[in-house]
Amino acid sequence: MLTRKQHELLCFIHDRLSDTGVSPSFEEMKEALDLKSKSGVHRLISALEERGFIRRLANRAGARSCSDA
Repeated sequence: MLTRKQHELLCFIHDRLSDTGVSPSFEEMKEALDLKSKSGVHRLISALEERGFIRRLANRAGARSCSDA
């Protein structure tokens, strides 16, 4: 079960990847979710990774991929 913010972030990442083929920056995610700091984005990203919804791509700074989980 995802929190509302985790779900919003997952949808935002998915939409951005679908539209541009590039994952959004932490700053873009922060603004899209109306968060105060990038550390909030980091916590959400970590939670989504732990649950298997996204994964960071090796050797690519900031690169994320949505899984079909």
